[in-house]
Amino acid sequence: MWCLPGETLFRHISSGMCFFCEGITLKETVCFFGHHDTTDDIKDRLRQEIRFLIINENARQFYVGNHGRFDYMVIEVLREIKEEFPGITYAVVLAYMPDRPTDEYSCFSPEESLFPDGLEKVPRKFAVLWRNDWMLKQSDTVVCYVYHAFGGSGRMVEKALKQRKRVINLAK
Repeated sequence: MWCLPGETLFRHISSGMCFFCEGITLKETVCFFGHHDTTDDIKDRLRQEIRFLIINENARQFYVGNHGRFDYMVIEVLREIKEEFPGITYAVVLAYMPDRPTDEYSCFSPEESLFPDGLEKVPRKFAVLWRNDWMLKQSDTVVCYVYHAFGGSGRMVEKALKQRKRVINLAK
């Protein structure tokens, strides 16, 4: 992690603290990936993990997609946790620009949804992959529910590990 005191660039020590920043802990950014057929029995573990990251790891920003049961479970938990921790922010990162109100997008308020710059130039066929890459690039930590390596979630976890991101797999 890096900080910019004035014009000079300083490297943070491994604990995430920088003595040039006077002991201020940096904010952690988290994204989520999981299989579309995830069952509700992991919801309590998901809630506990998010709370742990907020309390112990200073997680403040969360990114989640909107495809599949895992994503919708994460959104539901983040909405609940936001009431307890109003200092956090989260965004439902859309893969497609909504051209008309539909049930798929009407459940997200404009304040909680995000359409990343540049995604409008990506062919629709590659939009979900591009969106997922964007979320991974923004994040320090990945929370996932992945029990097999094939498919989009499995590929994103492999990418996260190659990029040396911290991966928390709720399936293990």
